[in-house]
Amino acid sequence: MHLNSYLTAALTAALSLSTTVLAGGKHHPKNFYARNLKTISSIYNLTVFPNNVPIITNGPSAVPKGLFSANASGRVSPLGNFTGFEDSIEYFFALALTPNAPSFSVFTSAKVVSFSSGCENVAASVAYLETRVLNPNSTDNGKYLSTLKQVAFWRFDDDGAVLAYDAWIPNLNVWNFLARGEADITNPFVQQAFIQRICPTIQSLCTGANQQYADVPTCISSMTAKPFGNYDEVWGDNVACRTIHLILAGVRPDAHCPHVGPDGGMKCVNEPYNHGYFDDEELFGQPTGKTFVCPDKEEEHDPYRLELV
Repeated sequence: MHLNSYLTAALTAALSLSTTVLAGGKHHPKNFYARNLKTISSIYNLTVFPNNVPIITNGPSAVPKGLFSANASGRVSPLGNFTGFEDSIEYFFALALTPNAPSFSVFTSAKVVSFSSGCENVAASVAYLETRVLNPNSTDNGKYLSTLKQVAFWRFDDDGAVLAYDAWIPNLNVWNFLARGEADITNPFVQQAFIQRICPTIQSLCTGANQQYADVPTCISSMTAKPFGNYDEVWGDNVACRTIHLILAGVRPDAHCPHVGPDGGMKCVNEPYNHGYFDDEELFGQPTGKTFVCPDKEEEHDPYRLELV
């Protein structure tokens, strides 16, 4: 009886202390793991066709509340940095596939296959985006093409919206080959065919104050003089970078038409590797090594962190 009474009293005191600490301290979501997983899963689910269409058509107003902070910024290697809410949602949703010739490829499913969240503000994930043909008029309709993999670290604000992200798409060039028509972009004839196709589109999208080239022949001449590049190193003064930003120009021409122009508009430019991929403090507003580390883990983390020279 004495032991039971002691245990009961101790448990009551512990619960009382916990309640007092929680009530007087900062609010921490009880189920942040599930909340963060739901947010990330929802983001990737909106890349699946036709879930992405309303956002492509209507822009920021079509993005569900609570997914991205108004100040969201991040890096997606090998594509580049995306600063602000509109840049961020355009990367995730406007670049998601729609069924266009020649490949008619789309994301048909998006699964978060690996996930960890050790605190309410930080998570890490691996997502697989399955890519198939969507063309009811073709015998290839439904054919599996490939899977895009994205590895990402995430930081959430106090309301659970994504505030920062640092993501990587491995083997993007191979995926692009398999999923976008198996065009060998190392072949000069294929490169020229790309240029011949995108220049008329640039001229039709980028008009008035957004016009970048005098005419289609001028565009073709300018593009032909540049390296074509590849999709494992998109960030540069090359044609591959401009094919990415041409998609975005269809959504927000005033922002992205300069990026497909002759000088790259500060996006399709030769970004120094040592800056573009390591400008964490400038991009995230925190010292390197702080953004995607749980606060209570920093002391454990710091002694083992390798400093880049």
